[in-house]
Amino acid sequence: MQDATIPTNEAHRLRSLHRYHILDTVQEAVFDELVDLAATICEAPIALISLVDQSRQWFKARIGLEEKETARSVSFCAHAILQPNLFVVPDTLTDQRFVDNPLVTGPPNIRFYAGAPLFTEEGLGLGTLCVIDRVPRQLSPIQERALMVLRTHVLKLLELRMKTRELAEVNRELETYSYTVSHDLRAPLRAISGFSEILVEDHAATLDDEARTLVTRIQDATRRMQQLTDDLLYLSHIVRMPFNLARTNLSKLAGEVISELTKTDPNRHVDFDIQPDIIVDGDPSLLRVVLENLLGNAWKYTSRRARAKIAFGRERVNGSTAFYVRDNGAGFEMAYARKLFEPFQRLHSSSDYSGTGIGLATVKRIIQRHEGTIWAEAYVDQGATFRFTLLTETSS
Repeated sequence: MQDATIPTNEAHRLRSLHRYHILDTVQEAVFDELVDLAATICEAPIALISLVDQSRQWFKARIGLEEKETARSVSFCAHAILQPNLFVVPDTLTDQRFVDNPLVTGPPNIRFYAGAPLFTEEGLGLGTLCVIDRVPRQLSPIQERALMVLRTHVLKLLELRMKTRELAEVNRELETYSYTVSHDLRAPLRAISGFSEILVEDHAATLDDEARTLVTRIQDATRRMQQLTDDLLYLSHIVRMPFNLARTNLSKLAGEVISELTKTDPNRHVDFDIQPDIIVDGDPSLLRVVLENLLGNAWKYTSRRARAKIAFGRERVNGSTAFYVRDNGAGFEMAYARKLFEPFQRLHSSSDYSGTGIGLATVKRIIQRHEGTIWAEAYVDQGATFRFTLLTETSS
């Protein structure tokens, strides 16, 4: 028996293999399906996805074999990863490298082996997708090509699995960041706010006009920072919320939002025009947030109108269904419209209209989660129209 040569880049190869965090993981159907397909196409009783570790080969997926791993020293795959092409042993009993291999002389009695090596973009051999038979044979050209195509899919699955894991780690880091912001940053902000209030209440007599103005500015800045912090946390929460698809009545949601808005200022007169029975497929909670922001903005930016008008409905735009929120409020310069949906970007002074610039950024991300788009049209002092699409058109 001839042991496989250790690759010259072995240390680098092992580091790359371990980056995938796949060794000794549980069975996964997508990998099992690939070995099943390889065995079927190649008409082989055994098929494996084998990963060559430092002293063993471990099988991520296997069919026709009970063992989960074997020693690297007896591994056929350790030979296969030394070159990028299909590695074929037609008859092990006529090949001096394997004639006395215990996997040949004993179970599983390998007589034929074909391994498609799993090479990274860096040229590092991780293991193989291989098929094994107990009789000497050859693969047809079509079977050889199929095995090489399937190994490409194994590599893609490995990459996808790694990137999914990395994304999960990023999300955990975001959660840690959110926790830090919500606790570690809020505490000093509350302290600044509290101390400034004490300064005004207990030492007002000793403060001149300039000092009182400065304290007021500190309080205003602190409140704004607290609001920005809350809005950032909300945006982070919205992005990570589970997506629950359901039939949703947007007209009903719009009516509920408007009812809540009118309670905040019952003396205002606003003409509302809500199209009835607009039914969509979407996440009800997230779509409510969309309408709260869009209708809330319309309510805010029509506050200086003697007779404000706000409408919600749907229409055909370029052959597709679009939903709109329209008002006759302050409007904005279209030259700056691209800034609307980015965090902290505002087209009006905070002294004129309150806000942090997070609302429309939140709306954009929700619409994107629904595989839709959002855009706006407006003219200064002539109102604005926000239109958005969703992943499916309405059916009623």
